[in-house]
Amino acid sequence: MKHLEQLQIIADQNNGTRAIATGGFNGTLDYITSQLEQNTKLIIQHLYFTVQNYFIQGTPQLQTQINGNLTSPIYLTDFTQIVLSSGAHFETFVPVVPILNFGCEDTDWNNTTVMNLIALVKRGDCSYKQKSALAEKYRVKGLLIYNDGAALDHFQPIQGVNNNWNTTIPAYFLSYNLGVQLANAAGNASVIMNINVSNAYGIRNICADTQTGDKTKTILIGSHSDSVSAGSGINDNGSGTIGNLVLALNLARLFQTSSLRYSTYPYRVRFCWWGAEELGLLGSRHHVQQASLPNTTTEGERLQDYLVNLNYDMIASPNYQFGIQDSSLVPAGTPEEALNGTSRITQLFQQWFNEQKLPWSKIEFGGGSDYAPFLAAGIAVGALHTGTDETKPIT
Repeated sequence: MKHLEQLQIIADQNNGTRAIATGGFNGTLDYITSQLEQNTKLIIQHLYFTVQNYFIQGTPQLQTQINGNLTSPIYLTDFTQIVLSSGAHFETFVPVVPILNFGCEDTDWNNTTVMNLIALVKRGDCSYKQKSALAEKYRVKGLLIYNDGAALDHFQPIQGVNNNWNTTIPAYFLSYNLGVQLANAAGNASVIMNINVSNAYGIRNICADTQTGDKTKTILIGSHSDSVSAGSGINDNGSGTIGNLVLALNLARLFQTSSLRYSTYPYRVRFCWWGAEELGLLGSRHHVQQASLPNTTTEGERLQDYLVNLNYDMIASPNYQFGIQDSSLVPAGTPEEALNGTSRITQLFQQWFNEQKLPWSKIEFGGGSDYAPFLAAGIAVGALHTGTDETKPIT
């Protein structure tokens, strides 16, 4: 409890939160680091990555030139920004190219020259993120998605549409009428986009490794270290953060004893605290991406070096259940190589709870926590979960 109390103190000193890009988040990482440095001989790494700090500065601008006529569409009436897209500072008009169909497939894009031009795509058939990902793939200079006019509420630009994190192109959502005007002016439409987005900022993961054990056979134990902005996040996920820290402190102490059981333990154990989970598992996704790169050749840093990933997220709900995330409830399309190990971990958790005569519940691997990138990459995972915001029934 003393560690959780420290997290609450850190939040209280930082406007009640430990969210990323706040003193509360940095204070959390500093506390984890100090505990590891003072009490263990684990090898500590601070692994940095960037996150788009998406705040609009001023009012986004759009100018159009359609069949020689210049207009300045009205922000929020004719267009709005797509959240998480990049900034833009066009000095000249850039031609607009309508994309076939709905821009959801490669075949919609690869028969048209769009590189360094503005892609115009109609709403529908797939997610906005999918359209944006294809636009980036084909190296457009900017993306305009317009409403489809299919219903009374499908004419205005939609506010609050999210793009993929770290998108490198500017993107606007247009009204149906403006989109149709641009589409009908095939070859005679161009635009200027100007939007100021505040700069990206650095976030870090912390990983701490045992000094012994085979680096190519690593057991990874992870939890996310950030809270949501609305609170101190003592359950979500101070509980997992501190649970992971206490595991690291205790295992490090055992490894320093003279017991052959620990001094000859064959596996390396790595403890990681992921940043920016609340923004879409960004820290763990970044880690998996880096470990999967062809030029990542250092033993112990490659994806293939991980045997299992154990994830602890929200393990101290006051209205708790003993939830075991179950191998029979993994997402469709999970790689075959992850299934056997995940099943074995599930069985080990179930066996322990049965031996302790504690009731447990099956929980699905829904993809909402930091095990997800590892599972999708073919790494066996296991996780415990005590609940979020639902109330247990009386019976």
